[in-house]
Order: sequence, then structure tokens, then C-alpha cells
Amino acid sequence: MSSHYAPPAPRAGTYDSSQNPGNAQSTATPFMERTFPCGSLFGIPIKIHVLFPIYMLITALYGFSGGDPEYGAMQLLLNGPVLFGTVLVHELGHCFATWHVGGQVRQILLWPLGGLAYVGHDGDASDDLKVSIAGPLTHIPQSLVWVVLLAASNNGQVSLTLERDAFFANLCREAIVINVALFAFNLLVPAYPLDGGRIFCASLLLCGVGVSTAATVTVYVSAVLALLIIALGVYLYNVMSIFVGAWVGAKAYELYKVNQQGRLDLHPVFNKYCDGGGSNPGGGGGAQPRSADAGAGGIAGALGGSG
Repeated sequence: MSSHYAPPAPRAGTYDSSQNPGNAQSTATPFMERTFPCGSLFGIPIKIHVLFPIYMLITALYGFSGGDPEYGAMQLLLNGPVLFGTVLVHELGHCFATWHVGGQVRQILLWPLGGLAYVGHDGDASDDLKVSIAGPLTHIPQSLVWVVLLAASNNGQVSLTLERDAFFANLCREAIVINVALFAFNLLVPAYPLDGGRIFCASLLLCGVGVSTAATVTVYVSAVLALLIIALGVYLYNVMSIFVGAWVGAKAYELYKVNQQGRLDLHPVFNKYCDGGGSNPGGGGGAQPRSADAGAGGIAGALGGSG
């Protein structure tokens, strides 16, 4: 068995501080507020969007519909506990980094496209960079944990080739693939509002690029990548990839509009660098929202998944 199960589709990685005090308007929408509580970790409330369990159910039914119980069970676990845990740890990475730079954490939200940590801080672009990169970096230790589990269940051998009658070992292999994909997608795809897009924004500002120019560059890069993600999703018949691409495109368009209006002070990513009345660099105290509105803490699964 050399081919892998269809892994969970890409999840957008980011964090959102739009619920914290500051000048920018909240990016929360009634749709994103349709959640239910799921306990807390480290004092951080965890909420799940109502569509998340529906997504799990649909993928499980799809997996079992082919008449292969093992395939169905694998889909259920990959799109359920494995995806849930992977994305949750990713978002915790953003939260811990926010605390490290002296910021605030309100909650974590998990939804079908990934995860969202509501955080905010008073730091500069270098602190933004730390918070943004912390999420993707969690996939390194997560991958190592699954490698150890794979070795322990496979006579000390580590191979990503699927085998018959080795359900747990195959689960470990798929979890490794998911984490590697999450790491690469979130870190290397500079599309706002993904983690890579936020890293890109922070890097531009650290290089001395003006706020409005940084926003413009971010918009065009994100728009191109959104189209590529959608095209890849169509080519691979990956519906979730299409949704992720469409979401990236929508957020890029929102950024384009506020930049054209000269009101980046209303945008959760750039408002901190404006003087409160437009797109001019400026200061301003307070924990101003630093956000990319929604997106899961990672890209759960390879882009080539058929979820």
C-alpha cells in the first residue's frame, strides 16, 4: 500500500486579536460566533464552530461509503481527533508567543477551515513575527511525537509507506504527513490571512516598507496565491482547498478596500502602525487588534488531499 489515505484538506493558519481592546473594528461576524464551548486549556477558553462536527460527520460518512471499514475509521480519526489536536496545539503556539511578548489571549476557536486564536499585544512588527511564526513551529515537535509513536509501533522502523494490517502505524504516518504539510503551507505560503501572510507583512514592515505599500504588496501577492489555491483545488477535486482559496481572496479584497479608502487604521493587522486617522505610520498605545480573521492554525493535510 504505497498511496496515502485522503488527508484532511488544507486549513488556513492564522490568529485574530480583533476581540481585544484597541482602535480597530472587530472582525468577528455573526457566522463566526455560532460556536459552543469545549472546556479550556491553560486558562484559555476553547470554542468549536457548529460546522466542525458536521464536517467530521460528512468526511466519516464519505470514508465508510466505499465499504472499507478501515478507510472509514481512518478518515474519522484524521478529520476528528488528529485534526482537532493538531490545530489546537498550533493555536496554542500563537497564544504562548503572545504571552511571551506581553500580550493578551481571549480564546481559541476551531472551525472547518482550521483554527483561530484571539490574541493581541502592544509590541512592534518583530513581536508580530514571533507570534505569527510560533504556530507553524509547533508542527516540528508534533511531527517528532508521531515519529516516535510510529517507531514504537513498527519495530523501530520509520517509513511513510502504508502497510496492510498496520492501522495504528498508518495513522501515525498520516499524522506525520499532515503536520509536515501544515508546517510548510503555513510557513511558506505568504497569503494573507494565513500565518505565512502575516509573516510576510511583518517582514515588509521590519524592512522599512511603508504601511500602505506593505498592504498593497500583501493584497496582490495574496490575490495571486488565492487563485492558485482555487485552481489547485479544482484540479485535485478538493472542495476544502477551493474554500480556503476563496476565503484568502475575500480577505485580500477586504484589505484592498480599506487601503484604497486610506483607512488602514480600521484594519486589524495594520491599524497599530497608523496614526488613527488613515494609513500613515504612527504609534498609539493599547493592545490594538492584530488579526487575520479566521483560519485554522494550520493546513491540515496536504494540498493534494481529496477531502
